[in-house]
Amino acid sequence: MSKKLLSNSYLTIILLAFVFSIFIVSCNEFEGDQETPSFIYIKGFNMVENPAIAQSSTDGFQTSAITDAWVFVDNIYIGTYSLPCKVPILKKGNHKIEIKPGIKLNGISLTRSDYPFYTTYINTINLREAETDTIETMDISYRDDWSVFAISELFENSFLSFKTEGLLQDTNRLIKCNNTDTVEWGTYCGAMYLGANETTYRVISDSIYCNNKSTVVMEIDYWCNIPFGIGMSGKASSAAQTQYLNVMTLNPNAGKGWQKVYIVLGKVWSQLSYPEYFRVFLTPFKKDGVQNGWVYVDNIKIIHYPNK
Repeated sequence: MSKKLLSNSYLTIILLAFVFSIFIVSCNEFEGDQETPSFIYIKGFNMVENPAIAQSSTDGFQTSAITDAWVFVDNIYIGTYSLPCKVPILKKGNHKIEIKPGIKLNGISLTRSDYPFYTTYINTINLREAETDTIETMDISYRDDWSVFAISELFENSFLSFKTEGLLQDTNRLIKCNNTDTVEWGTYCGAMYLGANETTYRVISDSIYCNNKSTVVMEIDYWCNIPFGIGMSGKASSAAQTQYLNVMTLNPNAGKGWQKVYIVLGKVWSQLSYPEYFRVFLTPFKKDGVQNGWVYVDNIKIIHYPNK
């Protein structure tokens, strides 16, 4: 389901996710003669290191924004539940329980999905009528067999994966910030500043190669007092002009602190005619009344399935 959901048009994502959202804190119709359900209580998920993935041990690599549990019993979908949750299951005895971590695509509540790049909890549980089995916080990690990190910018290395378009590296507008009041993970985060009298600019990534159209997601942690855009650029053909298309705009969250979002890139990639080489970019925007605009970013990842 994840591949289809993450690669279809944005409208389709909303419609499908709306249907699935009906199941939040609810369950499917029960089958069989059993009238008293068994229960499992799910506390949540904890991201841990996967030694097979480079940078996995770097502080900040494991940030997540998991909101839901997608529950399957004996490979049958039961429902999607907001964490923590108590799930009724109209079965008893030993059964295979599968729990997938769920997220909000593009930060929108109606676009919920299980996240295919995270591992899944699987266990056999002896279910008992009217009794509750508690599943403690589950350790999960990125799947090394499915996850290709085209970009993994944690701002801890000397050279960055993003440069200001049209400027030399020594005049880059995306800089490393080590202010301890700002940095949440590691020693550095990325920073973009925009004064009231300055014009906006575009910070663009290194070239990304991907020929698997199934799923491309951008993960980013951010904290800002002005809005900033996230977009993609590429050519429909070698002879075509480079296009720059906006994917979404993230609004100021200065009063909330750092937040994480999972951004689906598939729709805009399709509008670019799926070029195998493309880039992503960040653009800070002015906000009325803000004299000194700032955008802090960290743990930027572009993740896709293995190339064909």
